[in-house]
Amino acid sequence: MAADFPVVKLVGTKKTVLIGARKTPVLIGERINPTGRKKLTEAIKAGDFDYIRNEAKAQIAAGADCLDVNMGVPDTDEKANMIAAIKAVQEVADVPLVIDSSNPEVIKAGLEVVKGRPMINSTTGEEKRLITVLPLAKEYDVAVLGLTLDDAGIPAQAEKRIAVANKIYERAKKIGLQNDQLLIDPLALACATNQEGGKASLDTIGYVRNTLKLNTSIGLSNISFGMPERPQLNAAFLLLCVGQGLTSFIGNPMDKDIQFALKSVSLMWGEDRFGMGYVKHCKLIMADQPKK
Repeated sequence: MAADFPVVKLVGTKKTVLIGARKTPVLIGERINPTGRKKLTEAIKAGDFDYIRNEAKAQIAAGADCLDVNMGVPDTDEKANMIAAIKAVQEVADVPLVIDSSNPEVIKAGLEVVKGRPMINSTTGEEKRLITVLPLAKEYDVAVLGLTLDDAGIPAQAEKRIAVANKIYERAKKIGLQNDQLLIDPLALACATNQEGGKASLDTIGYVRNTLKLNTSIGLSNISFGMPERPQLNAAFLLLCVGQGLTSFIGNPMDKDIQFALKSVSLMWGEDRFGMGYVKHCKLIMADQPKK
């Protein structure tokens, strides 16, 4: 990355991850999030944190650089579960965590117990979020992800998302957050229902990278809802995002198409020494294929 581009430092119990230091984006494992995951939802309700530990270990084994932790299940004690989940995950995972909640009190509770330097996921351009979440990032000296939506919802056009990104940036600067503490999520709307869902995300990434000179992250799989061949479409979208300057994303480390895209990016940008990571991954793919 250019010398004037910030690097976001996240720290786990042992490992440090630098977002923005390489062209290859940082992969944040998405699987400790109950949205659309029935077994995880049931585990959270039952207080089964062994299930959560196993999810953490599996994601790291598959190549996750960081882990998102979300305990948002209705009719449960989200704060207590977040505290317990962070402790459970950090018993088996040495990578940095991303504390994911729409409730500032839950985020604060997580920040009180987490080891290392996590990232907050997330604030938005909504006033109630800006005045409650950004101060937490300042108080605990951590990074925060800003989603380009406001009180009117998620804008369909890049121009309006860019306006929200600017708003979040200005408010963060106003309270003293540095560029290496702020990332912007351009958001992804399903191409199946939004004609410019992909283009708006890509244009916003380019603006944030080149004009605001900030790091970005995105929930990758949202782009493919309602479309066939979702894994391949997600991987194609990832490559386009990286071309625009994406430096991290939230995705499934077990997805072979995502891993192939990541290994390809690393190879093409000369970040994979002698291409050994790419070759190793291809050998794993071949080993999984049935013999003729």
